[in-house]
Amino acid sequence: MIDLGRLDARALATTWAAAAPFPHLVLDDVVVEDDLEALRAAAAIEPLYLERSELVDARGSAPTPWHPTLAALAAALATPATLAAVGAISGRAVTRVEARSYLYLPGHYLLPHTDSGLGLGRQVAFTLYLGPHAEVAGGELELFRCTLVRGELTAAAPAVRIPYRSGRLVLFEVSDRSLHQVREVTAGDRRSVAGWFS
Repeated sequence: MIDLGRLDARALATTWAAAAPFPHLVLDDVVVEDDLEALRAAAAIEPLYLERSELVDARGSAPTPWHPTLAALAAALATPATLAAVGAISGRAVTRVEARSYLYLPGHYLLPHTDSGLGLGRQVAFTLYLGPHAEVAGGELELFRCTLVRGELTAAAPAVRIPYRSGRLVLFEVSDRSLHQVREVTAGDRRSVAGWFS
């Protein structure tokens, strides 16, 4: 289904380290279309729960996927080869994966935040877009350039927008500088599987 162990981790580590505004990687076509179709079908019937707060308005699955196809994707991300590849790319030791299914409908969003400082050991965040992207407007993953003074965020500015695209996998470091958001979806169903390597 997904096998990051087959990728050139050394070359990707160079791309990762050079990326701005903070280390990240965008990999297209990491899942073949038949598997994407199976994942889309599974995500369409996975039980989702409304997540609404001052930060987010979206729908997400339980922390452990119910549908066998989504569970198989989570298992593929947790194989020793994939964990080793993510570790080699990011320079961070990772030993486990959290993966959830998400749905953003028109009007849904996730405001700027980092995934650090929660005491959960998260090292690398990921999102796999299920598509089809032609039907989705908005919903870009936006990365911010941050200024920290003595560990405090003093300024932030949008730096990179990563469009939603079927079969695209985005990896990015989890740190105090990794401020990011999901811009408001204006049309379509933005489906993904996202989570963290810890």
